[in-house]
Amino acid sequence: MKILAYIADEGLSRLAAVLERALPADAELEVLPRSGLGRNGRKKVPKTFVYLDAEGLTPEKILELGSRLDDYGCSGWGVLDRSGTVEDPAGLFFAGAGDYVGPPLLKAPTARAAGANKRRSAFDADRVSRALAAAGIAGEEPAAARPPFPGWDKLEEGTGVAVRFCYAALANQRELLERIGETRLNKLREDFAAFLGPWAAECGGLVWIREGGGNLLLFPPTDEGINPVLAAFRLLLDRVLVGYEVFRLETPLSFRFAFHAGRTMWRKPGSTGDVVSEDVNFIFHLGSRASPDGTIVVTECAESLVPHCLRDLFSPSGDYEGRQLLASKRFRD
Repeated sequence: MKILAYIADEGLSRLAAVLERALPADAELEVLPRSGLGRNGRKKVPKTFVYLDAEGLTPEKILELGSRLDDYGCSGWGVLDRSGTVEDPAGLFFAGAGDYVGPPLLKAPTARAAGANKRRSAFDADRVSRALAAAGIAGEEPAAARPPFPGWDKLEEGTGVAVRFCYAALANQRELLERIGETRLNKLREDFAAFLGPWAAECGGLVWIREGGGNLLLFPPTDEGINPVLAAFRLLLDRVLVGYEVFRLETPLSFRFAFHAGRTMWRKPGSTGDVVSEDVNFIFHLGSRASPDGTIVVTECAESLVPHCLRDLFSPSGDYEGRQLLASKRFRD
């Protein structure tokens, strides 16, 4: 994999050194002055992943250059934002970006600098590899490196199983009730639960328990398809279009998600009435009582679910029932 970085002339050598230390073993890096993008972009950019330095650029200019990179045929592009120039990083992903690296990551010690005591949030080779994988550019790790999930139909009834939980619900349901009425809201809840079936399947998951207010989804312990948090992130970004095109709803629509990792007794969907699990009770409480509308909440047990390319969009959000939480930034309409 070739990685290309266009960096502002001022501070080029320092940021280039940060990138060099964060280079995965199987990647080749080329650093060029950002001022040369117009001259050599068509030749250099095709089939590469490009990091664009945001220093000194307006948000509009960043999006313009991102569009130009797409036109040049890059494999994907991300933004290096050392000064916090980008006020709405979610807008970058909506415009097609594959990564966003903000000030906390660029200022954190790298693996080589920090050694055994490195911070987990450092901008290092593992961070870049995972960001590329989440963007669909490169494999995060060989499939043979981890045991494959046997599949939901291969699990034995009544046995304990480690899973990743997701509580998914429509947001602003009180407001929806006032706008569209109880009958239509109930139908919307049913349609949303049906929509979640194929949506979860793309991530290797399934809709396990359906309730009026929300739905409990299960995912394998490791990614088996699209990363679920990334999929939820994209759904929140596309919420207006999804509301109109999928659910034929003329009023604004949004969602909320809560993720947790733990264990439960396995029962097939529709046969979960006798399931007893502390983690199941917890995720229902978290999703229905402590997850703000329009956000993604993740417990410390499931923190590894958050793709590194989205890490800067999550921040600590206190604790709930003794578990520390991360919550996504709110997304603008």
